Amino acid sequence: MSAELSLRRAGPDDRLAVVRLFDAGLLETDPDRLRRQLDATAGFVLLGTIDERPVGAIAVDLASGDNSEEVDDNERVDDTEPARITAIAVRRRRRDRGIGRRLIDAAADRVAPRPLTAVFDERVRPFYHACGFEIEPHEGRLRGCRGPTAAGPPD
Repeated sequence: MSAELSLRRAGPDDRLAVVRLFDAGLLETDPDRLRRQLDATAGFVLLGTIDERPVGAIAVDLASGDNSEEVDDNERVDDTEPARITAIAVRRRRRDRGIGRRLIDAAADRVAPRPLTAVFDERVRPFYHACGFEIEPHEGRLRGCRGPTAAGPPD
């Protein structure tokens, strides 16, 4: 990579860029949930950019059940409920360069000491395994859980 990846919390003004990334990854996202994540009222979205161009994003839910939880940009949540990845995407031509891994690591750091979870299909199991998730079957798909100190796949 010629330029450096920058990560930051996405806000409401980044909605179009985030939606484009998720749409390009063929991900279904709930518009109301994404709005709450961008507003930081029920989670957050991290946006990865190179030369100020969006190249990846991760959306994380912090709300348990129907309750929403206000999250300040600098605040760390110390709840015991797992945080849940609701979407993660990296532009196709930027894949296999560590961007997805950096997004996962940054999200895990942000929600620590909570574990980070995701529900996903078999085809992306290698990615989540490489990011240190413990994986098990879950309602016809897979569910991964990563503790706050995971640094990579288990030995």
